[in-house]
Amino acid sequence: MLNKFSRIAAVLLTTVSLFSCGTIVQHRSNPLGDGDEWNTSTEAVFKETSLTETESAAAALTTSTPAVPPTTQPFSIDIFFTEKSEIPETYVIEGFQTIMQEPELPTGCEVTALAEVLNYLGFDIDKVELCDNFMPVDYEGAVNMYYAYIGDPKSYNGFGCYAPVIVKTAYEYFESVNSPCYAVDITGTDFRELLFQVTQDRPVIVWTTMDQRETYPNYKWTAGNGEDMIFNDYQHCLAIYGYDFNEGVVYAADPLVGNTTYDLSRFETIYDIMYKQAVVICGDAETEGCFTPDPEIENNEVWSRKKQLEAKTEINAYYSVESND
Repeated sequence: MLNKFSRIAAVLLTTVSLFSCGTIVQHRSNPLGDGDEWNTSTEAVFKETSLTETESAAAALTTSTPAVPPTTQPFSIDIFFTEKSEIPETYVIEGFQTIMQEPELPTGCEVTALAEVLNYLGFDIDKVELCDNFMPVDYEGAVNMYYAYIGDPKSYNGFGCYAPVIVKTAYEYFESVNSPCYAVDITGTDFRELLFQVTQDRPVIVWTTMDQRETYPNYKWTAGNGEDMIFNDYQHCLAIYGYDFNEGVVYAADPLVGNTTYDLSRFETIYDIMYKQAVVICGDAETEGCFTPDPEIENNEVWSRKKQLEAKTEINAYYSVESND
């Protein structure tokens, strides 16, 4: 994200050239596991025995009844905060490290925050690879920030994205490594519930602002799909990994700053202003199981940079063949 927004009005008159830094749904189902479909050990039924005709028929029916294939329970954990949930006065996830977004992703704070969390959880994934191969991106403003990263996170002319895009990015990554882990959009939850997630050793990806500046939705236009595109000055994204009520601070891995602390009360205020957006990851690299497709997330048809380039290459190759014919 940039804090130089004076240029944006002129830019928006010509094209979507963008500036930025950049409820709870549980989706789980799992296919049946492998298993023998039929019990074909019917040899004894057809041997010459002293069974009566009725007994033989009953035995044949018993031995030819299909066995029920074993089922595999999908990986799922309960992340919900209840009235009985208590959190300590202070809690810090040890060993959580910031990944700096610059210089490669000057406006890619959201995907960098996701990379921070994934690497803490034991996944070896580079922020640029995560950005290029898995994050839905829209260079032309065809949709808004709920469907894709708007602009180019590798430039200083990018806006950013909202929580559903990071859920989709994590989903695409987990599919690529056949992991049962999944991301949950916990947007709309009270701030204390975010801290509860931290106490469960789940770092939280949170939408905030650079330097915790107060912000307003100063820019609004209609995206190509007819939906409103609203942008707040200084939009930013980071991961929180601790807090201390006694000191009045929240521990943050800020991709523009590094491991730092912010005033807890101020952080909560900005969290509210930025629409209470947050994402957590369930599971880690040691979680056993397989990836489970989710049709609801699959509905987002905006592609990553890699898929867009592959599609463009295929189209160019097709027209090249057509022209030669």
